[in-house]
Amino acid sequence: MALLEIGSAAPTFKGLNLLGGEFSLDTVKGAKGVVISFSPDQINPAQVSWAKNLYEKNKTDIEMVSVVRKIPSVTMAKAFLQQLGLKSPAVYDQKQEIFQLYGVENPVVIYSINKEGIITNVAQLEPKAFNQAAMEDAIAKAR
Repeated sequence: MALLEIGSAAPTFKGLNLLGGEFSLDTVKGAKGVVISFSPDQINPAQVSWAKNLYEKNKTDIEMVSVVRKIPSVTMAKAFLQQLGLKSPAVYDQKQEIFQLYGVENPVVIYSINKEGIITNVAQLEPKAFNQAAMEDAIAKAR
């Protein structure tokens, strides 16, 4: 499985948003750039803290979406994310269909997508390298 290429159209998807309801990429296409992070399997509260701040700073023109595949339970994940105050969509991909659609075998992968729906950057990182600077770079490339 290969990651999608820069310059290609980002495949649309929808899925369960752990913060409530459903998230669909189609709802933001044409209005905002999008950064999709295929997040580490272990949630680090420090990562959530800087992600929250980046989301608040950029939410008018960038949608930040986390795609997760392993959680203890939907109820526990929802409660945990709400407790941390996360507001950006966190899509649960239990069957890893979105992972497959985007060619992701091992997280962490970050895609930057412009508002026209074209992939402008792809970064595959070690979980320890998934940090604020990497996300800021992805946000800049989604503008």
